Amino acid sequence: MVYRMTGFIKERYPAPTLVNYRAVSNFMWVVMDDCIRIHDMLQGKFKWTKAEYEWAAVLRVQGLSFNEVAQHLSPTLSRQSVSRALREYSTPKPVREPISADELDQISRLVDEYAGKYTVVEIIDKIRTQLNFSHRRNYRSKIAWRITAHPHYQAKLSDINCNDLGPRIATGQTTTRVAAQTLDVPPCILARRIMQLNYKLYSPKWADNEIRKLVHYMQSCDLKPDMVYFNKVLGTKSSTQYSVKIFNLRRKDVLPHVSKM
Repeated sequence: MVYRMTGFIKERYPAPTLVNYRAVSNFMWVVMDDCIRIHDMLQGKFKWTKAEYEWAAVLRVQGLSFNEVAQHLSPTLSRQSVSRALREYSTPKPVREPISADELDQISRLVDEYAGKYTVVEIIDKIRTQLNFSHRRNYRSKIAWRITAHPHYQAKLSDINCNDLGPRIATGQTTTRVAAQTLDVPPCILARRIMQLNYKLYSPKWADNEIRKLVHYMQSCDLKPDMVYFNKVLGTKSSTQYSVKIFNLRRKDVLPHVSKM
């Protein structure tokens, strides 16, 4: 069936002719959406390269809409994806220099000077201003790791009960940022610890009853699903696991796909 369909498309719609999937559907006696899905799988996942960006730009200059450009590039590409890709391609990205080894030493010295005198948020802001790091790459994480290495904050992190904090964050009782400010530790470091903890708290395997509850909840939602609420109901998986499972269930057509307006 696959060879019959691809042969028909190559014969009737050689590139750059736009494929008429309704005609393909009539020829194959297969639902049009399935024809599109099969053809897209055979082509592989669409990747934006310089050639695709330039070809999309040419089609736009010729007067084609974003939706028409999307159909020329890939049968399952949305007009929003084309619009976003062309906007990002045409906007020059600022070049941010990495932080040097000498600057890392300066950060360590300033952390030693400020530790215990100011909050973590104030320390990061002071170092950013003093060393002019506003436009430097990953400066916040670099400062956060230097703060974490300091004995004062090592002691604070060792006192944090992640087994209690992890479920509270997962169920929406607090957030990582609020907890980090309360405990006076870097948010990115606390988030990393909670993320590592989630893998230990929640099993990666889904039981049948968990899947049934998730499908029932998603099908009963009239509005955007509230995964914080569902986490309180089920409480056996992390928010990331929910998102991945929902994505996979939609791919298998167990759940309806989200319509793109």
